[in-house]
Amino acid sequence: MFRRAVQLCCFLENRPGRFSEFCESLYEDGLDILAFDLRSDCEVGIVRMVLDNHQRAENLLRQLSVPFFKSEVLLIEVPNQKGMAAGIGHRLAEAGINIEYTYFSSGPNGLPALMVFKVTNIDEAVTKLEHSSKIYN
Repeated sequence: MFRRAVQLCCFLENRPGRFSEFCESLYEDGLDILAFDLRSDCEVGIVRMVLDNHQRAENLLRQLSVPFFKSEVLLIEVPNQKGMAAGIGHRLAEAGINIEYTYFSSGPNGLPALMVFKVTNIDEAVTKLEHSSKIYN
């Protein structure tokens, strides 16, 4: 599965317990986290996340006074197999599509892996990824 998704990037105070409070707020509002990346820049935690309902999440972030912005990303769900990330990277490179950043997770071999890519051209990326790579997967 290759599709567009909305990623929310928000900024949280970097202090003990803030991660828990934030995730509890998402949970209490009934939001499901599909992908989540947290990085710290000293005093500020930078969260990138894809949720099951970005509009509801945006409303919650406004209620919580959490600064955020949104962007479109490429969401990929594929079986976790050796070479899958290499194959995706190879096909995007062949198409001349730049990967600005990515984050992903996977479980045991064969189960789904969920990957988030910020790329320069999502439509072209989806078209290119629909054809398998003979080299990797």
